[in-house]
Amino acid sequence: MVGMARYLAVDLGATKTRIALCSRDRILDKTVFPTPKTGDNTTIAESIVAKAREKWGGILDSVEAVGVASIGPLDLRRGVIVKPPNLLFNEVKLLEPLERMLGKRVYVVNDAVAAAWGEKHFGSGRSFENLLYVTLSTGVGGGVIVNNHLLLGKQGNAHEIGHIVVDYNSELKCGCGGYGHWEAYAGGRNLPRVARWLLERNPGLASGSPLAERISMGEQVTSIDIFTLYRSNDPLALEVVKQFVKATGAGLASAINSYDPEIVIIGGGVFINNIDILLEPVRREAERNIVTTPPLIQPTTLGDDVGLYGALALAIKPPEELLKLQSSIVTH
Repeated sequence: MVGMARYLAVDLGATKTRIALCSRDRILDKTVFPTPKTGDNTTIAESIVAKAREKWGGILDSVEAVGVASIGPLDLRRGVIVKPPNLLFNEVKLLEPLERMLGKRVYVVNDAVAAAWGEKHFGSGRSFENLLYVTLSTGVGGGVIVNNHLLLGKQGNAHEIGHIVVDYNSELKCGCGGYGHWEAYAGGRNLPRVARWLLERNPGLASGSPLAERISMGEQVTSIDIFTLYRSNDPLALEVVKQFVKATGAGLASAINSYDPEIVIIGGGVFINNIDILLEPVRREAERNIVTTPPLIQPTTLGDDVGLYGALALAIKPPEELLKLQSSIVTH
């Protein structure tokens, strides 16, 4: 390991944060901890540095750069998360405090954008110039590479496909405050809300449904519960997953029609844990509404580490589009 170039990769999620010490081509060691839920706007950055120092100590001094794959929405110029719907903070500063505390160059992008960059350099996207990465997890997100260029937008949110409106007549509210968004139907955090909404509209779904019984008793249910009950043919769970598939097919078709990818790579815990249920129905639903030549649609091969590999790719080969947006504010 002497003389080996090292990088720090951070995958910041709403529920947990992963940090990895990496070489140029792989993860050497990693740690996972719950993302702080309270504090001020630098609490999360401070927790990342504290956990990394606790785990790797003086080795951090030899790190060449840091990549951060973060939940959004982001103000990419400042490297700040702004009013994240899945975190209670109004603003989360990442770029400035991380550069100040670590004394290293830090690159911050949305987690799904980073994942797209990671797939391009380490995953199934290596031989493609046009790819779309989709995450179906706590929320729904995407990352897009067109003609080998990573799409960012004026503030770094050119990929917010989770907020594609899949039903403009819908009364189902998204975490961002909008209505009828893809994420409102398919974000893991929103699925219990979908179940309650469906139950209100169609009380008949309660018949023979343990899920409906648990909801009516005021129990907290999760997306994991819903997919488990789906597998036992719970009527309400079946309808929730049906809506998930329809919304995901519509959102995916809209993204494919917009970006014209050669390959669509899907990751995220909700999808990865239920590939057997979701892959083929989602693929069929999307292909019904695609106007371009259908791309390959397949699961990520990088698993839970896709965000970390995206962060690593950022640190090793920051995209020129990001360099134009994000100027270093580190002082040595």
